[in-house]
Amino acid sequence: MKLFKRIFSATAAAAVLSSMITVMPAAEVAAATVVTVSPYDVYDINGGKFEGWGTSLCWWANRVGYSDTLAQKAADTFFSPDGLGLNIARFNIGGGDDPSHTHITRTDSNMPGYTKYNNGNVTYDWTADSNQRNVLQRCIKAAGDDMIVEMFSNSPPYYMTNSGCSSGAKDSAKNNLRDDKYTDFAEYLAEVTAHYENEWGIHVQSITPMNEPYTNYWGAYSNKQEGCHFDQGKSMDTIYQELSKSLKKRGLNDIIISANDESVIDTAISSWNNMSAATRALIGRIDTHTYGGSKRAELKETAIKAGRNLWMSEVDGGSTAGTNAGEMGAGLWLADRITLDLNELNSSAWILWQVIDNHISSVGMNGNKDKGMVNTQGGYWGLAVADHDNNNIILTKKYYSMGQFSRYIRPGMTMLKSSNNCVTAFDKENNKLVIVATNDGSSDKQIVFDLSGFDTVGTKAQPIRTSNSESWKSLNTIDLKGNALEVTLAKQSVTTYIIEGVKGGAALTDQIAISSSMLSGSDSWNSDSSTSYAKAFDGSTATYFDGVSNGWVQADLGELYDITALGYAPRGGYEYRMTDGRFLASQDGTNWSEIYVVKDKPSSGMHYVTALSGDTTARYIRYEVPAGAPKNEYNKDSAYCANIAEIALFGVPHGQSSTRPKYDKLEPVSGTGSGSWKDTASVTFEKAYDGNMNTYFDGLEGGYVQLDLGKVCNIGTIAYCPRSGYEARMIGGFFSVSTDGINWKKVYTIENKPTFKMNYTDEFENLSARYIRYEVPTGAPTSPLNNDDVYLCNVAEIAVYGLTSTVVKGDVNNDASVNVADLVMLQKFLLGAEKEITADNADMNHDYTVDVFDLVLLRKLLISQ
Repeated sequence: MKLFKRIFSATAAAAVLSSMITVMPAAEVAAATVVTVSPYDVYDINGGKFEGWGTSLCWWANRVGYSDTLAQKAADTFFSPDGLGLNIARFNIGGGDDPSHTHITRTDSNMPGYTKYNNGNVTYDWTADSNQRNVLQRCIKAAGDDMIVEMFSNSPPYYMTNSGCSSGAKDSAKNNLRDDKYTDFAEYLAEVTAHYENEWGIHVQSITPMNEPYTNYWGAYSNKQEGCHFDQGKSMDTIYQELSKSLKKRGLNDIIISANDESVIDTAISSWNNMSAATRALIGRIDTHTYGGSKRAELKETAIKAGRNLWMSEVDGGSTAGTNAGEMGAGLWLADRITLDLNELNSSAWILWQVIDNHISSVGMNGNKDKGMVNTQGGYWGLAVADHDNNNIILTKKYYSMGQFSRYIRPGMTMLKSSNNCVTAFDKENNKLVIVATNDGSSDKQIVFDLSGFDTVGTKAQPIRTSNSESWKSLNTIDLKGNALEVTLAKQSVTTYIIEGVKGGAALTDQIAISSSMLSGSDSWNSDSSTSYAKAFDGSTATYFDGVSNGWVQADLGELYDITALGYAPRGGYEYRMTDGRFLASQDGTNWSEIYVVKDKPSSGMHYVTALSGDTTARYIRYEVPAGAPKNEYNKDSAYCANIAEIALFGVPHGQSSTRPKYDKLEPVSGTGSGSWKDTASVTFEKAYDGNMNTYFDGLEGGYVQLDLGKVCNIGTIAYCPRSGYEARMIGGFFSVSTDGINWKKVYTIENKPTFKMNYTDEFENLSARYIRYEVPTGAPTSPLNNDDVYLCNVAEIAVYGLTSTVVKGDVNNDASVNVADLVMLQKFLLGAEKEITADNADMNHDYTVDVFDLVLLRKLLISQ
């Protein structure tokens, strides 16, 4: 039955981390890290939909674009599916410096403008910037339909500036665009964009008129690049408003205006907040660089509150990660940065500054020398080096490290929140899960990925790895063990795992409406009403309960509910305060059952949990933190503080639960079983069917418990509850049935770890039995979640559901068995040679008629047996 199959998948999503701590020896707990991957933990930005990976084209495209050979190699290397698979190009609309200036000495960064200025007369030169355009056109072709082009500006043309220089103002902390040139500059950007759209057929998705504007980086006569400071507030407002007008005047209404491309994350927040409401209304996306600042979660919340998409639009660096990591040092740094940015910003795109930052050339360019080959044993900017002397592109481990992400996490996939230096994406359309895990440590690392939140997962994972000795190397496939993927991350490596056949993540339903009158809780910091416990249920992740030590918040649902899922969001910027926090459930408000513990530091935003433990039939739900000083690596406060932004509860009133069987409960008349641990009377096999989930059968290797229903019945489904704290011991256990207690048929195997509640098998069709047996295999368990030496028959409760009437499909002669005698009797009946049959049993297709179709179905049933 699909209903029960779905419910089993959800309820089997038990708390893997909890079971591992209970079952594993202490030494193994420390060695193995559990990473939960859930289809419900979708990125908060852009509905989790990923738009892609990219790079700025300036300055490298300006340098290599003179050569069709290098331009094509670059397009193939970086934008084709056989290369990195990048699909976003940030194209620089150069302002152009005074032709008499020679202060920019890099060979790649002196970007040409599109206008010529002569005594107040301005003319456009559409042959300008042919190098960058040559590379762009080839990249578009290499990337295909997923290609996105964004235009951006570093500076206005020199003749529109206060300093007369496109590298910045004489005072680098002051505006360089003249007050009377805002309209002219907007017209310039819009005109160039329109020309690319209309004349060269290049669709532009977005545009921004500034780059790292609120900084003191951009000074006149710099030897590096163009740049222009804009003050927050009026200056930024004016250029955005003028640009919007200029785009609309040319019919470019579908082009997104993005803001503000600040260098520092924290500055991106203040620049956005200092723009007027009228200006913010014109902005379709927030772009940020991540060279500095730490407020990723706050910027994400800013974008969410504003209802805007968010891109990480530029970063790179010359740093390394790992100790004595050799060539992988730069690649590990990049992988760590990608992981940090994506998981904390939840950005829908990640864009490197420039893929080539160094060039090898015996002649240089414009009289300037190139920097030459990078030191691959240290840190460096870019992913590759252009060798102009040999028309070649030299790749580094940094290139291959980025490819571990960009080649496999593709545009359109759904990004899932993750932890422990992992990035995950779910391709719902193709039923594929991608996990990228970085280990920058000096020793191998054991990871168990808990996938129990998915309805179904495949059987194998394909790993691809980059390390000091490997580049995108496909390794042997790894067998999944139930819903768990157990892997070893090689030291100083980046590994991608691809799992096919993954389904899940249907929208959670039955959210319980919570009003303020249903709530109670402890006091907030300084008794501040704006941060009271009621904020945890106000529907906004931007507000929060600022509880203190021993704090708690509780909801009284008014009646018993069967809780099926819960959601929670940590306070932004204080996510670590939720680590070790726990959710409790109670039927009376006095006796509490722990249903979920936050074991890791969650990322900001909502997280949803369907893998609940304990008794989830409850009227009261409480969130609380432990007393005393924190005992985890994330929280350095002197005491646990109950900080939580939002809680959501899902379920239905008890008695209306979709998990209740549609069949009658079949009570056994007797039972038998194997011996218990040390023959302890309180844990014998009888405890497995005493109606109490808090008692249990503590059986041994090869143990079993068997129920006698007293007569042959139609079996609809079997319910089972694991022993609390030892749920993993049921993995591999199986149910068999028999009509005579001698001949047995295995009908169901428990493949995934169940939660501590009544779980249900799939619905059985045409299954008749008098005896029901649960048993475990012999030998060592194969699941990584069960670390016992041998299988142990531990079960808290078994219940059988079905129909008490003795309608046994196929038992035409009503002798409690289905065999060839029934086939012969039915054939005689249809020929008129037999008058008395059991019609209900003979009606195989449930159409209330006994005919030749039933004969065919009975024959198929016997053949299948």
